[in-house]
Amino acid sequence: MSTSKIKKKRQASTLAALLEEKPKRGRPPRAVSRQNVYVALSQEQKKKMTELATQLPEGLSRADLPDLAISILSARFEALRQAVADREREMPEGITDLESLYLLWDLPVQIKEDESKWTSIRVSPQQAIELGRIHGTLNAVFGANRSQTFSLGLVLLTHFMADESISDWPTSMTLSGLRKKIHSIYL
Repeated sequence: MSTSKIKKKRQASTLAALLEEKPKRGRPPRAVSRQNVYVALSQEQKKKMTELATQLPEGLSRADLPDLAISILSARFEALRQAVADREREMPEGITDLESLYLLWDLPVQIKEDESKWTSIRVSPQQAIELGRIHGTLNAVFGANRSQTFSLGLVLLTHFMADESISDWPTSMTLSGLRKKIHSIYL
């Protein structure tokens, strides 16, 4: 073997070894790729998401909050749907606007909307479907937009985390485990 071939072989293996150890840039890979969903959030809502992220178990991060908010919203809507299933209705009588839905669930009513800016949240494909389904329902019944729908989920998540004793949660809880816990509570 000539010395040039040996030299090229060593360089290729050395470069390959260097690239193996090089940390990858960008978002960390997930088992299920997430999708971008665009919503308008106020600065206060973004701060609230950051605050809620500090209360999550170790295995979860701020990136998991949109999935959790949509999971709680989905579970609450499914419970609402089951409550009025025999009457061929989507919403109970007396729920005439979005504020009355907040009052039904004992949530603080958001009277004024702060200045909000468009941002993307990353959600798993199933949660994107759930958000679209609930948004369709709220849009047909109340004329609510996607941002208002996600804001309702965020308020539900805030209320849920305030009511539940988070210190009792296992530190190794996964996103799917927390979804199961949410469904067991509300359904």
